[in-house]
Amino acid sequence: MNTLNDNTPSQSGTDNPSAKWASVVSDRLILMPRRRVSALLVSEQAGLKLGSVLIRDRVSGDDEVLEHDVEVDLADGNVFRVASSCDCASKPNPKLGEPKLAFVVDDRFKEVTNPSQTENGLRRLFGLDPRVELLRDMESPNDTPIDENETVRFKEGPVFVSCVEIEKHCKGTEGPPDARRYIIRVRDKRVVVPKPNPTGREILKLAGFDPAKILLNQRIGKRTVPVALDATVDLTACGIERFTTLPNEQGEGRPTQDFSLPEDDVEQLNAQNLSWQAITDKGTNWLIINNVPLPDVFHGEPTDVAIRILPGYPATALDMAYFHPPVRRKDGRPINCTEGTAGIRAKSWQQWSRHYSSANPWKPGEFNVLTHYLLSLAWLEREAAKA
Repeated sequence: MNTLNDNTPSQSGTDNPSAKWASVVSDRLILMPRRRVSALLVSEQAGLKLGSVLIRDRVSGDDEVLEHDVEVDLADGNVFRVASSCDCASKPNPKLGEPKLAFVVDDRFKEVTNPSQTENGLRRLFGLDPRVELLRDMESPNDTPIDENETVRFKEGPVFVSCVEIEKHCKGTEGPPDARRYIIRVRDKRVVVPKPNPTGREILKLAGFDPAKILLNQRIGKRTVPVALDATVDLTACGIERFTTLPNEQGEGRPTQDFSLPEDDVEQLNAQNLSWQAITDKGTNWLIINNVPLPDVFHGEPTDVAIRILPGYPATALDMAYFHPPVRRKDGRPINCTEGTAGIRAKSWQQWSRHYSSANPWKPGEFNVLTHYLLSLAWLEREAAKA
């Protein structure tokens, strides 16, 4: 057998995170620092008394007595029992049976002899809720997800944690099942949270945001609720869907909202850090986006963009865009199809007549006020590119 001291690296140098390992000694679960350790280290971590020896537990066959200086590869079996050194001795050619293997989920272990399991099989073995998913526990924040029916090999790491993806369980009348990890969506990021009751500050930090600069909102059904930095969020509550963020850098005051846009539109506009207003003038609803910078070919004063919100939106298509101050080329050349105007709040706005077509139609559910605004910016860029 190989020997090593406890300072010997367990594996060749690699930047990839290692899987966590554990052993079971006399029915006690003991976490191990790596896959390959000395028998002495296992004995010390198990708190064995002097005069005790470690024996790898097998289904049948002779005892495999492990002297203190022996290298133990936990992938060859991580279940051990203890005996007095006076009562056993190593045989020169022991007949070894199948080793017992302990898989671990959330600090519970189950002993098997088959080193290959499926994700579903492990879930049944541990009696887990079928809605729970499994992650292989790694020596890094990035635990590895296990796909349904994926073959799980013991030698790749036997320690797992239960996980629930909150967004999958936001419907219905029941909250998500209990788990050790929770996956939430913060804006467009999937974030693994190690407990069911994080604070707003902890969620922002896990998502890579500075809590001093970002505000957190919680989406519950059709409601968007602000989350204070030190407020606790119960991830096991019913109806939690996802989280959104807003920059915490605006000046005093709130945007004017004479009418309500769909909540998804509001979230997307705010996520772009846009200054905007939803106003009603003479019975017509308008979205105004302020201080839009212009390409260099136009006179340099920033402009505001207005989009008319027609009755029936978002099923009804948006059309055209309006600018104030009007957009003018520095070379004095006219801009096609911008002769029309619209009066909004006693100001004359330049109309850009640009329309969706049968070849490129409006797509409800995919297009919205933000995509139409971005399209209006593309019209400016297209005009600027003309020689």
